[in-house]
Amino acid sequence: MARASADSQDKKADRKSAAKTGSRSKGRPAGKRGIGKEHLIEKTIELLRTVPPEKLSLSMAARHAGVHLTLFKYYFNDRTRLLVDVARNLSRELGEGVAATEKSDQTAIERLRIRIDAMVEFFFVNPFYHRLMVEIIGEDSDPLATELIDIWMTKTLDIYREIIDEGVEEGSLRPVDPYFTFIAMMALCEQYQHVSRLAQPGVSGKKPSAEETAKRYKAYVYDLLFQGVAAEK
Repeated sequence: MARASADSQDKKADRKSAAKTGSRSKGRPAGKRGIGKEHLIEKTIELLRTVPPEKLSLSMAARHAGVHLTLFKYYFNDRTRLLVDVARNLSRELGEGVAATEKSDQTAIERLRIRIDAMVEFFFVNPFYHRLMVEIIGEDSDPLATELIDIWMTKTLDIYREIIDEGVEEGSLRPVDPYFTFIAMMALCEQYQHVSRLAQPGVSGKKPSAEETAKRYKAYVYDLLFQGVAAEK
């Protein structure tokens, strides 16, 4: 329903735009020539920090970016292509955050800890990332959407499979399923955004800081996960 509503908003905006401007040749819309595709993606990412992706329409994104709808149509053609580009940028950001911290000599447990840290921080800023990917999965008729999901899952599972195999070899992990490990970690880390808002007052009666809550939650996820997947000693 939300997706249909978003599409309906775009169709209405298109009719209004056509009535105002009349027919014009195809190409980059006049005006706003200093605004490129990357800027529109960044403004949409900003909007998706408060708006669920299933409610996003091109016209809503255009209003938030302060540009005409035709500029979004020029760069993305439709809502699905916009979501795919947004998801690609966010996935790259998450991956680069992990890569910047990870070192070649780290143990399997340390590599999983790095991913927990990165996802907790990432989901706090981008709470609808998982829903964005689910929304794109639903667009299976679009080849770019299908390609993005296939690459995302293939690369992700290859990495988790490698980490678990290393952990089994070094004796720190049991041979658990890499897919379920990834899904469980992502689900746990995604909940931090709710935990941080529902944080109970500490001993002093004051609500703990976001940093303190994040630290405690990460420690809890470490304990919960590693007690389940760590090798028995």
